[in-house]
Formats: sequence, C-alpha cells, structure tokens
Amino acid sequence: MPDTNYSPTNLSHIVFGITGLSNTWRNKRWYIEAWWRPNITRGYLFLDRAPMEQLPWPSSSPPFRVSEDTSRYKAYNKHPIPHAIRMVRVILETFKAENNGVRWYVMADDDTVLFVDNLVEVLAKYDHRKYFYIGANSEGVAPNFYHSFGMAFGGAGYALSYPLAEALVENLDICIKRYPTLYGSDHILQSCVADLGVSLTLEKGFHQIDLHHDISGLLSAHPQSPLLSLHHLDVVDPIFPYMNRNKSVNHLMKAA
Repeated sequence: MPDTNYSPTNLSHIVFGITGLSNTWRNKRWYIEAWWRPNITRGYLFLDRAPMEQLPWPSSSPPFRVSEDTSRYKAYNKHPIPHAIRMVRVILETFKAENNGVRWYVMADDDTVLFVDNLVEVLAKYDHRKYFYIGANSEGVAPNFYHSFGMAFGGAGYALSYPLAEALVENLDICIKRYPTLYGSDHILQSCVADLGVSLTLEKGFHQIDLHHDISGLLSAHPQSPLLSLHHLDVVDPIFPYMNRNKSVNHLMKAA
C-alpha cells in the first residue's frame, strides 16, 4: 500500500531496485556497499542468475533476488542490449517485493553510487501522491541525441512515485511488446511512462557520467543542487588523486 500521509519523507519511504549481473558483481559490489545501509535501506539487487560462487552472501550487500524468466518476450526482444527487458522489469519485480508504506522507487545499476540523504531531501520536495518521473539526461549531447532528451538515464538512477510505479507495472508487459527495438531499458521505461502522459522532471544532481578521464571540472562546477548520484566511475579517473577508485569513493562518502 502507498504511504498517503503528510509526514516528512524519510529514507524508510524509499525502495531501491538495483540491476546487476552475477559475473560482474564481485567487482561492482563496493560501489553499492559504499552507500547501502544494512537493515536501514530498503530494496533488492536483481541478478541474472543465482551467485552461487559468492555465497554466503555478505550482510553489507543488498539482499539479492534472481530476475524472473523473460523468455516469453523472445519475439519482442530486438534490443541492442541483451538484458534490456530483464532490466526494465526490475521496477515490476521491485514493486511486487516491496509495496507497503512506499512513497518512491529509485532504480539504479550495480555501479551507481547514490547519496541517499540528498535523495531524501530532494524527493521530499515533491508530492509522492502524484505521478512523478525524476531523473536527468546524460552530460553528453550524443547520448541524448541517440536515445532521448526526455529520458532519465538509468545508470544515473531515477525515481518513480508510488502511484506512477503502480500504473506502470500494471501495463508494463504490454508496453514492453510495444517497443521491441529501443536501445536499452531506460528508453523503454521512458516510453512507457510517456504513454501514461508523464514527462521527465529534471533533477541535475543525477549523473550518468558519459565522460572519460578527469571529471574534477564537472564536479567543481556542479549546479546549486544536491549531488544525488555518480555512475560509470570505472571509466573515469579516481575522484581523489593518489587513491584507487574504491578508496576514493569511500572517502567521498565520508564527506557526504
């Protein structure tokens, strides 16, 4: 059931749906563990198969679930990204798993670093009882041109209000079949949201990071809005020189 009262939004009102791959989770997990708060944050990591080689599962990671079988969509799966349908269905599986007292669903990849306190602050500005699709474009013109300027890029993360998520999952299977050739899951989802008459609400704190090498200029020129996410940190220089990526992210989270 949705949370329909007027109390201030807090972290318990947000459920996270994280998409990952079993083969790469070992090298990605520290991105998620940098912000995940065991027994506090709500949500799941959805993997393509059971990570048997990584059991017992550490308590520092989000609980995992294996994504549902998508073979019935084979005739509609002409997407360049092999896991596009599985990835877009994570919102449906997250909604089914966690829907009590929820105001917002935040979707992310397994290499997305989220700043959860800032997320709470930003989402609290919006009326969670209405339809909201909140995220950001890519930093690059080309990715926006090839995909959509009205799309929240999935690696940066995006937020769906409970009523919008509820309406979305009710029609998601039909919508997946309507868009069999779009590039990735975030474009499929944006199209499904648009079919419901909802457009993107832009929050500049989400960052896809379709960049390479040194991003210190981007970060130092950050707009006057809370930092909400960083993505693709594997392909940029460590944020803090003389630290590796792992230590650099953890150092950043201490300041956050």
